[in-house]
Amino acid sequence: MRNLSFLIAILLANFSVFGQTNLSKETKAYVSHERGTYLLQNLTLVDGTGSAAKTNQDILVVANTIEKVGMDLPIPKNATVLDMEGKSAIPGLVMLHEHLFYPKTTPEHIYGVDQMSYSFPKLYLAAGVTTMRTAGSIMPQADVNIKKAIDKGQTPGPNMDVTSPHLDREGLAIYELGAFTSTEQFINAINFYADMGVTSIKVYNFITREDLKAIVKAAHSRNMKVTGHLCSITYREAADIGIDNLEHGFFASSDFVQDKVEDECQPFKMRKAMLEMSTDSEMVTDLIDHLVRKKVALTSTINVFEPYTGREVVPGGGTEALYTNAKERVYKRWASKQGRDSLDYILFNKSKVWEKMFYDAGGLLVAGTDPTYDGRIVAGYANMRLLELFVEMGFTIPEAIKISSLNGAKYLEKEASIGTIAPSKIADLVIIDGDISKDISAIRSIDTVFKNGIGYDSKKLFEAAKGLVGIR
Repeated sequence: MRNLSFLIAILLANFSVFGQTNLSKETKAYVSHERGTYLLQNLTLVDGTGSAAKTNQDILVVANTIEKVGMDLPIPKNATVLDMEGKSAIPGLVMLHEHLFYPKTTPEHIYGVDQMSYSFPKLYLAAGVTTMRTAGSIMPQADVNIKKAIDKGQTPGPNMDVTSPHLDREGLAIYELGAFTSTEQFINAINFYADMGVTSIKVYNFITREDLKAIVKAAHSRNMKVTGHLCSITYREAADIGIDNLEHGFFASSDFVQDKVEDECQPFKMRKAMLEMSTDSEMVTDLIDHLVRKKVALTSTINVFEPYTGREVVPGGGTEALYTNAKERVYKRWASKQGRDSLDYILFNKSKVWEKMFYDAGGLLVAGTDPTYDGRIVAGYANMRLLELFVEMGFTIPEAIKISSLNGAKYLEKEASIGTIAPSKIADLVIIDGDISKDISAIRSIDTVFKNGIGYDSKKLFEAAKGLVGIR
């Protein structure tokens, strides 16, 4: 019965996507190829499986589906032939730690965030993100409404898995986030958000183990997965309780604190322990083995921790996307950190090693950008930069693309329909000017993003958000 139910769900999902033909005037303004029959010829193909690139490949797209992939495919009757000589194709990216909010341009000592309902969906899609999970929200009703608008073709953007606000107890002074005082309140919140249309749950720094047990049970009963940016609870404890996903690589792991107090967040001790821990420590390898055995996914947001010295102001480019005040704030902080981030470099380099160790041990490493913190991390631009960082970490280009596409699809249990370029899958494709199999930085030269068989002009989407990040 489960297999039958799964098949029906896939068919209904495809029917819904196929039926999305009534695009709004706004959405059509960014469409370069309406849904139809297209033969994309002469591509370099990196298919998302981790396999080596193939050259001179054709892709036949019929409506919203990839019909055939191969060399010298015959031209079907009524097909539009698109010569892609000199271009590459990768699957639509599936990114799992995204947000529709961005830091406020307020004084440094006051941290807050604002909703980016207009600019961020466009920027994500422009960068090739065709499916995303909002790993925490400040306006869940807005995220759900944006998801619905995208699904109906009213506005351009990725397919969305919407996550709850960060579920937490008192501790972190972020005005836009709430706090709960009892386990019962967490359970009530999960049911409230599930009824609203939220599809994932996120837990945060100060919850207890008993809280997490109740949250996991309640969320799983509503067919929602639980992810966490932890502190008070160790990764090992969370894995044993049944959490599905851990955020920020090993940066949020309190497992290395020698005198860890149960259910207490000790951020300074966490940082100190990570600085002192050797990359090949047995504590690290034991933790990785435990997470792999428990089948807990790990989200890399390595770009959030990219140092400042000698690096781009906005990783991935895109300073032009920032509103004037936001740009001034980002430049000011970037300049003040030049040559003063040696400890950040140490943690950055250690986490790169540990995340690759997790992947090499058979763990499900997934990708996300987390456009928060100091404003440097901007939707879309950060997604492109993340792939470059994966290669810097030692992954091959096909592996970097797999982490950013198939692995995310696997976590969402949608690998049967998205995540790779293969016959019968939904036509989510990123067309790139240049050969990405030889140079990962070609990811910055996206030409067209096919989502559900509709081709969107990447440059127009980027242009539409210019100067708006920080205000809308």
